[in-house]
Amino acid sequence: MKKNRFVSLVFLLMMCMYLVSCGDNYSAVYFQNGSADFDYSGNGVDENTVFELGSCGKTVAAYTALALVDEGKLELNQKIIPYLDSNLITDDPSLDEITLKQLLCHTAGFSPSYEFGVDKKIYSDPGKEFRYSGVGYIYLQNVIEKASGMSLEQAASHYVFKPLGMNNSTFENTKTITPYMNAGNAVLYALVVFVLAFAVLFIVSFIIGKVTKYKYFKFRTAYLVCFFAAGIINVIALLLIMSKVLVMFVICFAIMGIALLITRKKAKIFIACVPVIAVVILILGFTLKVRIPVTNELVSKGPNCAYSLKSTAKDMSLFCNELMKKQKSSDKVFAQMFIPAVKIDEKNSWGLGIAIEASGKSGTTYWHSGINPGAQSLFVLYPEQNKYVVILTNNDDGLNFAKDKAHAFLNVDGEWDIKR
Repeated sequence: MKKNRFVSLVFLLMMCMYLVSCGDNYSAVYFQNGSADFDYSGNGVDENTVFELGSCGKTVAAYTALALVDEGKLELNQKIIPYLDSNLITDDPSLDEITLKQLLCHTAGFSPSYEFGVDKKIYSDPGKEFRYSGVGYIYLQNVIEKASGMSLEQAASHYVFKPLGMNNSTFENTKTITPYMNAGNAVLYALVVFVLAFAVLFIVSFIIGKVTKYKYFKFRTAYLVCFFAAGIINVIALLLIMSKVLVMFVICFAIMGIALLITRKKAKIFIACVPVIAVVILILGFTLKVRIPVTNELVSKGPNCAYSLKSTAKDMSLFCNELMKKQKSSDKVFAQMFIPAVKIDEKNSWGLGIAIEASGKSGTTYWHSGINPGAQSLFVLYPEQNKYVVILTNNDDGLNFAKDKAHAFLNVDGEWDIKR
C-alpha cells in the first residue's frame, strides 16, 4: 500500500512538472507596399517584446563588418590573422589563408557548432566549400573588435543599432521573454550529464570498493555519494553550457532525492529509484506533447556573433528596411551582401552574412534563421515584391511556425533551411 502511494506521489509530481502548456507566443512584422504591420500573440507580447534571435545576429555582425570595410578599416579579401588574439591562433597553416569574406560566407572551414566553446580546428581548405559555422563568426567578432577598437556590442551599437534606431537590441545578456522548451528537450538537456556522471562514478566506486573493501565504498554509501556528486557535476555543467534548464534539473533531482529518502530501508527499491525515475521522466518528456517554461540564461556567456543577439520585431523591421535599401542600391560594399559568394546547390547560395534562395518563377529571397533552446526566429526579404517578414517566437517549434507564416504572406514556396 505504501509502495503504491509512493509511486502515485512521484507520478503526480512529474505530471505537475510537465503539464504546463503555453500558446504560440510570437511577435511578427509583415512589410508590403511601403508599410509594416505588426502581429503578435501571447500574454504581454507586442512589437517591443525582446526575444532571443540566435543566429540571426550573424547578419547584424556581417553588416557591422561591411561598415568597417566601407570606412576603409577592413578589406574583404585581406587575411584575418593579423586581427586575431593569440588564443584563437593555431599552428594550422590554413589559418594564414582565411579572409574576411570567407568568414562572412561560411567558407573558412571551421566547425558549425559553438555550444561547447571554440573548436579551432579547420575542417576544410579555406574557400573550398560551404561549411556553416558559428565558430567562424567568433573569429569574425575578433576581427571586428580589433579593426574598430571597440567591443562587439559597442561596434554593433555604433554601426547598426543607434543609426537605425534599434533601441531594444543588444548582443549582451538581457532579460527576454520567457523561453518555452518541448518537455523532451528540456529534460534531456537537464539530465544527460547527470545520468552519465552518476553511471561513471558509481561504476568506478563499485570497482574500488570491491578491490579495497574500504568501508566508504560500500554499496549503499557509494550510491548516495555518487548521486550527490553527479548532481554537483551536472549543476556546474549546466551553469557553463545551458543554465536555462537548471531549475528543471533541480526539480528532477529533488524528486529523486525524496524517493531515496523514502525508500532508504528497502534495498531493491532504493537501488532502482534513480535510474527508474530518470527513465520515467525522459519517457514522459518525449511522450507528453507540451512545452514548459524555462529560465533565461542564469550565467551570461558574454556577447558573441554566433547566437547572443536579442531584439524585437519593431527593431528587426528597422534592420530589414535597411537591408532592403542596400539590396536595391548601387553601394559597392553593402550590395555584396546579396551577391552569391558560394553556391550550395541548385537553389541555395550564401552571400555575405545572409542566405540566398532562388525560388524559380517566384524570384529570389534573402533570409536568415535563428535557433536557441526555447527560442526560434526567421526573417525573409523578398525585394522583387518589395516585401519582407520577421517572425520571432519563444518555443522549440517556432521555426516551422515562422516558415508557415512566411509562406502564406510572401506566397513563395521557400525552404529557408540552412544547409549544414
